[in-house]
Amino acid sequence: MIRWTALVLGLAFASSVQAMPYAPLQQTDGMTIPVRQGCGLGRQLLDGDCVRNSDVRRLVRTCQAKKMRFVNGRCEPRVKRRPAQPANPGQPAKPAPST
Repeated sequence: MIRWTALVLGLAFASSVQAMPYAPLQQTDGMTIPVRQGCGLGRQLLDGDCVRNSDVRRLVRTCQAKKMRFVNGRCEPRVKRRPAQPANPGQPAKPAPST
């Protein structure tokens, strides 16, 4: 019985393989973006090296403790934003002095 089942499954597989047409592989058009950069699962590219995600998280926490931000593998100071200029819609703009 086992031989009979193996023979039937073998013939079914062989006939389906022969029925598959040969199709050319489609070439990519460059519109895809590589996400993992070839480092593998649980790793990311940092300054050209593959680093574990846990190490990157540790570096981010270290930078945050120093009140800095983590950019490209380094701690950089945070840039202070200038306060927004209040708009005065009630006052017209002053004309430039003429000389």
